[in-house]
Amino acid sequence: MKTPFTSKTWLSPFVAVAFAVIAVTGVMLFFHIKSGPIMALHEWFGWLFVIAGTVHLLLNLRPLLAYLRQPVALISLGVGLALVALLWFGGAQHENEHHERGYGRGQSAPSSSAAMP
Repeated sequence: MKTPFTSKTWLSPFVAVAFAVIAVTGVMLFFHIKSGPIMALHEWFGWLFVIAGTVHLLLNLRPLLAYLRQPVALISLGVGLALVALLWFGGAQHENEHHERGYGRGQSAPSSSAAMP
């Protein structure tokens, strides 16, 4: 029996909206557009996306496990993890380059709590 909390009728659109907000604000942050509530939106919708994504995975656990038994799934999982590792270390280099160019020098990074009333 489905409860309203686990209903896919609201979960899929919510995940789509959360993804769209995170994607748009992420691009804005990448290009150093940090005015207004951009960082707060990105951080809070990120948490909501994680929660909704976890509920979505739990509701679809059986098909996910069946998919992960296929070799192509393991290859795509490995490629994804390799990309995460590359971007993790590449992101540190990107941050160092920004500091060398003077971005953020003498400024502390604002937190989302500063944007909240």
